[in-house]
Amino acid sequence: MRHLVNFGLLFSFSALAATGTLAYFQPFSLSVTNIHVIAGFVTLVLVILHIVARVPYFRNRIAKGKYRVSARLQVLMIGIACGFLVYTAIYNLPPASWLIENSYEHKNSAQIVRSSNLVGFDQPAPHRKWIVRKSQDGNGSGLSINLSFREDLNPMPSIAVWAESTIGSMIETLFLEQSLAYSEVPLWEDYRTQRSHILPLWRHRYTLFSGISPSGEIDAVSGATEAHRFALDPYLQSGKGNEFVLCVEINVPKDSSDDFPDPLLGQPSLLYTCLVDVDRDDPYYLFELTGHGGGMQFPPVMFSMIWK
Repeated sequence: MRHLVNFGLLFSFSALAATGTLAYFQPFSLSVTNIHVIAGFVTLVLVILHIVARVPYFRNRIAKGKYRVSARLQVLMIGIACGFLVYTAIYNLPPASWLIENSYEHKNSAQIVRSSNLVGFDQPAPHRKWIVRKSQDGNGSGLSINLSFREDLNPMPSIAVWAESTIGSMIETLFLEQSLAYSEVPLWEDYRTQRSHILPLWRHRYTLFSGISPSGEIDAVSGATEAHRFALDPYLQSGKGNEFVLCVEINVPKDSSDDFPDPLLGQPSLLYTCLVDVDRDDPYYLFELTGHGGGMQFPPVMFSMIWK
């Protein structure tokens, strides 16, 4: 049993160290996070088994012998040190803050896009996506967006879904492909490509939202205004005549044509929109093609939205 625990700890700690290093230096990855969580759980179980097997050792070191006072002092010092590190991590103080400031997440925070924790995603079929935006108020209205593509479409397009006001100001990004969410120059079909080239309409709105241009520079004429709320919840309230626009931008890689010969970017992105009237009795909407990122294309896709 002892050897099983020792070798188990060796492998589980190696997995924790490897995935922790990847999470520190690389963009977020769900696979890395899953492995890290599983390795952490296995390590916890093995450490508990190790401690149970070593209870007599700890008891003897602390309760008996000439080293009793020294052992208790060591335990106290270790406890204080660990408590101090936890405290600095919670309140973002040195030395924990020094470590965090050099992580990928911190250094690239201006270009990382995360949806609200009220947004949920599902893929019930390979060529379907389902996006649900709940209301912060449990009794409030919510959105259910269904994106359906023809099954022979390969590769699948990159997608951004967002809500904006009727005057064109972004309210909230509801969905952005994970492969595009953590870098301005992501890998797109194994090639480094500017995010503003893949989904230019969404990226332009995001510049107005964040005040950060695609190059990472601060845009002095963009950003939040005092009168604008960058959250969808106030717009979901009924009985107030609220309206907002839902937008879906898609771009299929490697769909070149005579007019757009670039072998990777191909034809420009397409923008589908619908105007949501919160007080409308009919809860169903269909998106309509209303714009593009530079040219025109008509991919086999049907978008629908349910207002509830």
